[in-house]
Amino acid sequence: MRSGKPIDIDILNAGYRYALSLTTNRQDAEDIVHDAWIRLDNRYKKAPEKTLLYTTIRNLYIDSYRRAMKIRFSEFEESLHAPEAVMPANVSAEELDRFLQRLRDVEREALYLSVVEGYTADEISKMTDTARGTILSLIHRSKIKLKKWMAGENIHGVHDTKAEVVELMAGGRDNGR
Repeated sequence: MRSGKPIDIDILNAGYRYALSLTTNRQDAEDIVHDAWIRLDNRYKKAPEKTLLYTTIRNLYIDSYRRAMKIRFSEFEESLHAPEAVMPANVSAEELDRFLQRLRDVEREALYLSVVEGYTADEISKMTDTARGTILSLIHRSKIKLKKWMAGENIHGVHDTKAEVVELMAGGRDNGR
């Protein structure tokens, strides 16, 4: 930041956590947050709001993904995520990391914004320019996949059988709509 302007550390840290959820790589997350912060400072000449920072981070991530045309994953750093508070006792941090990496980028992003950051489906929809129903679906499917993987079930796609699809259509809808 230039000449004595205040930096909002809380927003910067939130931006870093969001970028880390997208990139799953500490150095890439730091780079994206730095680039986003500089870009917003040059444009607005003040500390950005959280949602504007998130939008800029997301756009930079998409740009870098398009340039690289591949996703790079790194080792899970337990100290950064403190998973013990939210995981079942029978799932290790490494297993949770593997499960999260198996999710599609959009599923991992929607789940992170909902569960970790506490945004509503409407807010996530506006931030990501995605339909609210799509966001709800992504969160719901992500949770189903993670529950199955944590229970030791091997799934090959979103659902293993027609019976599961029928079950989801009949009673598996998110009541938070």
